[in-house]
Amino acid sequence: MSGTKKYTTGISDLDRLIGEITAPYTILVAGHPGAGKTTMATTICYANALQGKKCLYLTFYEDKEKYYRFMKRLGLDLESVEAKGLYKFIKLPLTLDTELLISEISKSISEGYDIIVLDSISVLLEPVIGSSEKRSWLLNYFYQLPVLLNGLLILVAELPFGEEKLGLGSIEFIVDAMIILKHRVEDGFLTRIIEVRKARGAPIHIAETFFSITEDLGISVFTPPVLAELPVEGGEVKLVCKYLKETAGHYHRGFIINIFYPPGPGIGLEVFLGILALAIINNMKALVISYTHPSLIIRENIKNRLVMSGLSSEKAERVLEKYMIITALNPHAHSLTQLVARELAIIEQVKPDIVVFYGVHLARDHITGLTTYLKELFNEIMYLKSKRLIDIRIGCCLDEYSCNVETTLADVTYKFEKVFREDGSIDTRIYVYRRFKEPRVFMGNYVNECVKEWIEVIREYAEKL
Repeated sequence: MSGTKKYTTGISDLDRLIGEITAPYTILVAGHPGAGKTTMATTICYANALQGKKCLYLTFYEDKEKYYRFMKRLGLDLESVEAKGLYKFIKLPLTLDTELLISEISKSISEGYDIIVLDSISVLLEPVIGSSEKRSWLLNYFYQLPVLLNGLLILVAELPFGEEKLGLGSIEFIVDAMIILKHRVEDGFLTRIIEVRKARGAPIHIAETFFSITEDLGISVFTPPVLAELPVEGGEVKLVCKYLKETAGHYHRGFIINIFYPPGPGIGLEVFLGILALAIINNMKALVISYTHPSLIIRENIKNRLVMSGLSSEKAERVLEKYMIITALNPHAHSLTQLVARELAIIEQVKPDIVVFYGVHLARDHITGLTTYLKELFNEIMYLKSKRLIDIRIGCCLDEYSCNVETTLADVTYKFEKVFREDGSIDTRIYVYRRFKEPRVFMGNYVNECVKEWIEVIREYAEKL
């Protein structure tokens, strides 16, 4: 119907879980203290206000100045939409007189709004716990409100720490979607969990996943693709180096590529030249997430290698600036779930075409355990594949079992092994495992030939800058 009002949560992956939101519709956002309920409700309000829909935010707790300031840090500029008449903030008085509060709410909404947020309904429901009649009347009011508005009603409710049951009577029966925000201690860290307990008209394939709240980005929900619908790769990309073409064949967007080295300091830094050349030849952007070295160290090493090849320091800097972003994370400063959430938040912000994880053996050795790690790894790489991102993972093969499992998940794996000769010299043998093909082997001197081709591509482009 052309006159049907449609809404968004403002969070793409949450929209995918909940499905279509059309008026009249009620969303219940419940959660532990500090879990992000107000941020979630405000995000929904703000996203729809940006589309021209009027939102009224009713609260019993929030101080307007502090609330606006905090939301702006998350990228939600409430003052701008308020100036356009699309957002209104009202703080209601705390009182035990439920009927008086409802009267105040009814007066507030008489101006006509597309969305109303009530933060929180616990204030209204707790005083009538002992009266089934008043409770039923109140729930019926909530049920009728979105119909009268022909809009979206967002109810916020408190969930005590350690509890997963709402204890708010039959409220789950009058809402169309129920979102539960929880805290969970994982490896000694506090992890944010979102559960979609109900979504009318939408099949819930993934009931529980993790989310993050970060400055400038606000709330990000990370849901792996439905595993019954594994994603496929995208279009083919150009390769630089004839030996890569001979052994690996070709790459596609969405490819998963493992590069395993023997243990050693500064392993695999020459591969960054290949990644840079790949980005240049295909006009892509590469994001490097390092677990082992600060971003400045990696950047300076790549830059120095380019300068040694004949590029000026200025041109090397400009090439890196355009095609490669480097950041670093301490994998043991987060729970495994938090680490993945942080990685995906960075990826969402940068929007690269290639993602490089450097030093993956540190994340693999996470205290959570190998089984949990492999499960998270599978979900993450499938998510990146669904986004058509080339996923390159560089690290040591400290554990043959986990490396073999990761090889089975990848499209291409390069495994470097040291060969100690009788004369005392050391050579490198490289095994190439390509999906559905017999393994290939070539010697380390081929890498030197590839490095020459990579540098030539980089230099040729740099000369045009």
